[in-house]
Amino acid sequence: MNKILERPILFILILSALAAYLFFFRLGGMALTDPDETFYAQTSKEMLGRQECLTPYLYDKPQFEKPFLFYGLVEWSFKIFGVNEFAARLPSAKSAFLGLIAIYVLGALLFNKRVGALSAIILATNVEYVVLSRACVTDMVLSTFMLLGVLFFFCGYLKEKGYFYLLSSAMFALATLTKGPVFIILPATAIFIYLILSGDLKAVKKMPIFQSVLVFIVIAAPWYILMYKLHGKAFIDSFFGFHNVTRFLESEHRIGSQAYYNIPIVFGGFFPWSVFLPFGFWHAFKRAFLNKGQEDKRLIFILSWFFVIFIFFTISSTKLPTYIFPSFISLAIITAVFWDDFLRKAAPKGVISGMNISYYLLLAAIVFGAIGVLTYINFKYPFIVSSAFMCAVFLIFGFSLSLAAFISKKFIWTFFLIAYSLAIFAYPLLTLVLPQLEPYETSKAISQKLLSLMKPEERLGSESNYLAGLAFYTGKIPTDIDKHHLLVQFLSSKERVWCVMKEKNHRELYELDTKPYYTRPSYMLYKIGKRAIVTNIVPSGAAYILKRERR
Repeated sequence: MNKILERPILFILILSALAAYLFFFRLGGMALTDPDETFYAQTSKEMLGRQECLTPYLYDKPQFEKPFLFYGLVEWSFKIFGVNEFAARLPSAKSAFLGLIAIYVLGALLFNKRVGALSAIILATNVEYVVLSRACVTDMVLSTFMLLGVLFFFCGYLKEKGYFYLLSSAMFALATLTKGPVFIILPATAIFIYLILSGDLKAVKKMPIFQSVLVFIVIAAPWYILMYKLHGKAFIDSFFGFHNVTRFLESEHRIGSQAYYNIPIVFGGFFPWSVFLPFGFWHAFKRAFLNKGQEDKRLIFILSWFFVIFIFFTISSTKLPTYIFPSFISLAIITAVFWDDFLRKAAPKGVISGMNISYYLLLAAIVFGAIGVLTYINFKYPFIVSSAFMCAVFLIFGFSLSLAAFISKKFIWTFFLIAYSLAIFAYPLLTLVLPQLEPYETSKAISQKLLSLMKPEERLGSESNYLAGLAFYTGKIPTDIDKHHLLVQFLSSKERVWCVMKEKNHRELYELDTKPYYTRPSYMLYKIGKRAIVTNIVPSGAAYILKRERR
């Protein structure tokens, strides 16, 4: 097995097969989830309909939550493969595969081929990487551009080839066109800290700083300038004012204000490899600051990269699980270095003890985690308990093989069987669990029902979380009825209108003493999960589930 890790072409072929399965198998098998995937997909769909490639549009209006690049990639995917789920997710899946190749090369460049190979497998098989590789959201594309930026920087730094710095600058420029200017500030800060702590700040003199800045400006600046010329203050206020400054200073969501928010995100998102992080960080700090080898100094950058991103998004008032995802690059390499040193014939005693403790903690986490998740599923989604149990069986089977290898001291097989466990777990998840969840977590089924009930000229209203999904799957742009007075106004229309809303909110429309009162009856014709289809006038010949009116 070690020989495979030392042979780049053979390893990349195996890595490609793993990526093809984890990232592309049934990629379009589930409908797009609300509200994030449908937000990006609907924006790209509207850009395609307008033959627009630079200004993002949503609900027939310009929107500037993110720059244009990710929308443009999805738009081109729609042009080639049609407007569907597979095409919407394809840019993320392709970026995920490219990211594995990049981290393999980076790990080999900074340390050795085995670290590169272990890093790639760890990155490919952590929970959040797999999820984001199969999601129509910006984070995977962003992370890959940042990873390529780091890779090209170190190619220039270690090989003293100036053109690599220009390529690095180009990758960071593409990152800023994916998610915003902060994603040049973060890598620049991490690199600067690394040069200071490694005592090599003089290396800046050898870097083509002016040319690199010029490359960055030439690639990144034109879109921002064009948007300002086309949309003026609206672009500045929305993109820079709200989506960058205000969201950093004020929380946009009810959750995420806690200082510790990102800690469980790391341990949950990077699972199963996150169990090795406590001793992995201890080992990385020890090597980086107590040893004097060149490889040890490079761990300073890996640590700087993680903590710059982690601390920035911990300080930020608005937090989401995907914000710190680019830091997973560091986590994969830290874990790989820990495993690489453990696999050496003369591994330090501290590394051996740390690995033993970490591995048995992982087994405990698998057992108790499976029990906890099955209990939660039985409470919230009882109809998928049997399918979820099958996932647990597959996972425990894989880890049983891994445990047998660990007890037999076949540690390289232990590592690969951990990755294998997640891979086989994915099969029943993708083929059994997610298809059953689709009607409850996406807008596709309810959209199909709506299209069978509505006439083309009738208006549709929706709560905010379902707006983009309904627009994508019905082809209609709904009216936002998320606030009580908007819902009352919409349902008070003289003509027939349709609403998609939580059944609870339909009930509270009559039960709560909230003004303005809605005094007319309304009818629920369809319900799936929390969502319901409600109308103010029942079509002739149609049956309704429930009639509500104020008493």
